[in-house]
Amino acid sequence: MYDNSIPLVYESGPLRIRYLKGQGSDLIVSFSGVGKQRSVEPPPEFPAIASADHQNHVLFVSDMSRSWLNGDGMADQILRCIQATADHVDAARVSALGNSMGGTMALHLSRYFDFEKVIAFTPQYSVRSDDVPEEDRWHYFRKRIHTFHFPKVEELRPEQTKYFIFHGDEDLELAHALRFPRRPGISHFILPGADHRLASDLHSSGVLAPLVDNILAGKTRRFRRQIADLGGVSIAQYTPDADALPQLDFAIAS
Repeated sequence: MYDNSIPLVYESGPLRIRYLKGQGSDLIVSFSGVGKQRSVEPPPEFPAIASADHQNHVLFVSDMSRSWLNGDGMADQILRCIQATADHVDAARVSALGNSMGGTMALHLSRYFDFEKVIAFTPQYSVRSDDVPEEDRWHYFRKRIHTFHFPKVEELRPEQTKYFIFHGDEDLELAHALRFPRRPGISHFILPGADHRLASDLHSSGVLAPLVDNILAGKTRRFRRQIADLGGVSIAQYTPDADALPQLDFAIAS
């Protein structure tokens, strides 16, 4: 269930946006994933981490239709709300944070908004069967997407935004991860032994909050040390196990 204590500031069709006031000059836009119950609004993603004990202003974006941003007009509505909030709080920096579908939404919107940073845990490269034929999850929602306004993650802008993308090495996660664009400025890591519950597992182990904090604060050395301690490997150095991934038959994006 969603947190009723976070005020709803925008509602249109399936889109819900909530706002938590902060004390500083940073605005974090946190995008929710699919959630666990079809008929319930996906809960706010990373509320305590995004807020940083009420230091950051936070917008929590959720999509009741679970459209991966493909709902008609949804992207424009979110962008207008982000800009209006940034202007209202006189934000010095705006960053985005998302898990699964929420990570995908944040990546897509970075093509149109100048986020300082985007942090995406286990995002989908695409939920179109033509793009990722291995993907067999979320049938109920995927088949209800009639028009793919954002078919796949592409045309990212690392010259403007610093990207931090995290996947596990489970087969379905790699099916997405290995298709993502690779360019300088896109920091993409594979964490061994992790699956789609990566963010949840990092949170349970007490690692998620300091990891996100170090990224947002620009503490590069600490962040790199954390990734090394977790056994994380840059996707540029990652070599998939051919025996473990017999179904993958595509050219890795460059």
